Amino acid sequence: MKAFLVVHHEIMGTQGDCRVDEMVFDICSSLNKALDFIRKSDVVRWWWWEVQVQDLDSRNWPEHLGYFGRRGGKFAKPPDDECFKIFKQADRANSATQ
Repeated sequence: MKAFLVVHHEIMGTQGDCRVDEMVFDICSSLNKALDFIRKSDVVRWWWWEVQVQDLDSRNWPEHLGYFGRRGGKFAKPPDDECFKIFKQADRANSATQ
């Protein structure tokens, strides 16, 4: 039996000191259910998802299946560079309104 791990990635911190953080948000029984979870989740523009698959009770590391955007579209690589730009722009805008 396989488990599909939905890993949430986000940029966090401040404009001058930001980093990528990640954590498992859900565990699903199929890739389709994992993608459905991603599509139904409401996340901000500097967040993205990763899906990994793991054999239950295995000691091996999970296998990476792909990175996905907020609406479930697949990325060729993690969008961290673009997300850092978006995060810093949003942080600047928030700082200006305070």
